[in-house]
Amino acid sequence: MSKLWLIEGLPGSGKTTFAESLVATTGYTFYSEIDAAHPVDVHDVYWVEAGVETEGDIINQDGAGRFVRYGPNEHCAGMDVYELPFDIHVDLMVGRWRRFVERVKEADHVYVFECALLQNPFTIGMVAQDVPNEQIEAYVETVAGLLAPLEPTVVYLETADVPTVFREVYGERPIDWQRGFVEYYTARAYAQANGLSGIDGTIRLLTERQRRELNLLARLPLRTIRLVNDERGAFEAFAALPKREEERHADT
Repeated sequence: MSKLWLIEGLPGSGKTTFAESLVATTGYTFYSEIDAAHPVDVHDVYWVEAGVETEGDIINQDGAGRFVRYGPNEHCAGMDVYELPFDIHVDLMVGRWRRFVERVKEADHVYVFECALLQNPFTIGMVAQDVPNEQIEAYVETVAGLLAPLEPTVVYLETADVPTVFREVYGERPIDWQRGFVEYYTARAYAQANGLSGIDGTIRLLTERQRRELNLLARLPLRTIRLVNDERGAFEAFAALPKREEERHADT
């Protein structure tokens, strides 16, 4: 049985809603991408090299340095883990994945993560830093190999009509989210290198990101479930899968 469920898809594809529905019916433990207790993800966490004095709470450390979360009025030494050069970020995150697997592989527990396997690597590597796609894929493939003892399942919530769905999600979100999201996607390296701007540029980038993610996912040695979620019916379709498998075997 899978000890780890990885929920992936574009922003606004319904990952959090799907994950919450999954844990409500199974009792699994869900960590959202911004959960301060996340075993792997490091939202608002800084990397501080060894020997540098700093304030903040140390959430993890090794010989090279410390992962630190700062309070509102504390001076932030180091650099946000998601802003580090891609190769340094990868080394640190592979270490966190490895430690997580070693800690839980013998435990009788099931975890659910969103964004951790594909969205984070592609957002940092492609959107923010525009590194060669081969580097991003090599990182994800390394993580997939580390996860083998957990027999993970990836659920990818695919967006068939990216322009329509993103515009709907965009219109539903607060104005600060709208401005921040489009600004992040169009002010970073990939958009700048490809002349993308505004909502249309964001949509083109999201479309390409999903294409790359699905292309890589098809090659990973992981159990994968792809569900189109434009109409927000993915969890119902997922819940019906065991019955469909039973019917298929009966027909055979």
